[in-house]
Amino acid sequence: MHDPLADLVNLTDALYQAELAKMHGLAAQESKLRGDLIKLDQHQKQNMALSASELFAPRHIGADVLWQGWVGRSRTELNQQLALVLAKKSQMMSALRRAHGKRHAAAQLRKDALSARRKKSNEKRDQQEQNLLLLKPYLG
Repeated sequence: MHDPLADLVNLTDALYQAELAKMHGLAAQESKLRGDLIKLDQHQKQNMALSASELFAPRHIGADVLWQGWVGRSRTELNQQLALVLAKKSQMMSALRRAHGKRHAAAQLRKDALSARRKKSNEKRDQQEQNLLLLKPYLG
């Protein structure tokens, strides 16, 4: 016998898994961007820790100003990308919660249907047993 609720459970589970996979992709992007920001901070701290003699030549040709400008632009760009990823992640969390709710509801519907079917089967069996007990004196 075909169980359409089992199909519904499988479908909602597949949709949930698809949403979850998207979320994992965004989490990976977020992690990479946060890692890039940490690396940028580390490079900036290393640069600031250089001695005056090590910085003389770069300062003389203006490379330190270019470096600070590049760091600022890079940080801004990474933060903007991170903000976009976090906004997408927020939207996807909503979709993931909906998919999870549908998945849970479908599983509960199937569980309730199986329970009702089992109850009906047990009631039918009990009724048949009662009928046999009532007929037993007449049958033999």
